[in-house]
Amino acid sequence: MKNSKKSNILPNVLLPSSPLFPDAARFPGSALFLDIETTGLSGSRNRLYLIGTASVQNGRLTIEQYFAESPKEEPALVAAFDKLIEPFDTIITFHGNHFDLPFLGKCRKRLGMDSPVSNNKHYVDLYNIAHSYRHLFGLENYRLKTLESYFGIHRKDALDGKEMIQTYQAYVKQPQEHLLALMLQHNEDDLAGMAQLLSIYAYERFFQGSFDVCETAVSSYRKLDGTKGEELIVSLRLNIPLPAAVSCKNSRYYLHAENHCARLCIPLFTGTLKYFYPNYKDYYYFPKEDAAIHKSVACYADPKHREKAKAATCYSKKAGLFLPQYEEVITPAFYTEYRAPVSYFEWKDASLCQEALTRYCMHILHILKAGKE
Repeated sequence: MKNSKKSNILPNVLLPSSPLFPDAARFPGSALFLDIETTGLSGSRNRLYLIGTASVQNGRLTIEQYFAESPKEEPALVAAFDKLIEPFDTIITFHGNHFDLPFLGKCRKRLGMDSPVSNNKHYVDLYNIAHSYRHLFGLENYRLKTLESYFGIHRKDALDGKEMIQTYQAYVKQPQEHLLALMLQHNEDDLAGMAQLLSIYAYERFFQGSFDVCETAVSSYRKLDGTKGEELIVSLRLNIPLPAAVSCKNSRYYLHAENHCARLCIPLFTGTLKYFYPNYKDYYYFPKEDAAIHKSVACYADPKHREKAKAATCYSKKAGLFLPQYEEVITPAFYTEYRAPVSYFEWKDASLCQEALTRYCMHILHILKAGKE
């Protein structure tokens, strides 16, 4: 079994104030990046031939790789890794929750090896985090190489997964240093790519509210049918810069975010909406006025002009400018019809306090991340 260790890879790849580990003194000794190379997808049938790990030491990434020169060295490979992993409490992978970790578990079972005690370890899968923002990034797929390209991360290796297996099979038949170098480079680039991909946590912080509302402005725009409309533009200042610019939209909201800045555009609804009272049994509905009035007042009206209110007719109307919301984040909430999926709240210049406006922006970000139309 070969053991390769490289230090000073990607100097300062992780900022001291990493969003994932804000305690800079704790991170270097607590987190380990993991990536494995195998001859197939099944830990029960296929072989493990390379385990790569990386950790941050003194602000620099140190990569350590364990390589099985033949299938018979597989148990030694796993044993070496199990010993290495002991002092780390956080394991960072890319798709590891779905592949690397289950494969290692089945591999140990196949080899008759006990699993290490790891109940106290925290597992971070960068694939899961990236995929949760698929409506934001809009990528064709969420493979590591695709994300690296999106975030401007460059690789040295040129092998894909299938070629890695073929290269290993060729090495087992006839060991050659250049074949080994190709495999180690691929694994090293995977580990280095994961380390740099930690910058994706900037989106996590942004969508969790790590921003300040700078200003709001109402602007005119032209709709698809040629008519004019108005939209509210909210400018945000992000506390952590984004590694790549993003733009996304649905039928009601538009977001563009780049570096430290973000802009939300929300079309304003101009017209009349309905406010539905919660206790319809306490109201009468007046068809001519198309409005509900509380019984304490309506009881004096001519019974011919009133009827018992129903949940769908227990409302009053209001004209003005309104902003859409998928939940009643800002109240009072107005609707086009009873139980309509989207509600609105009235917008007046500087009518919302900073806290309410921030809450509304968080709501929009949540809707866009979820991909709701």
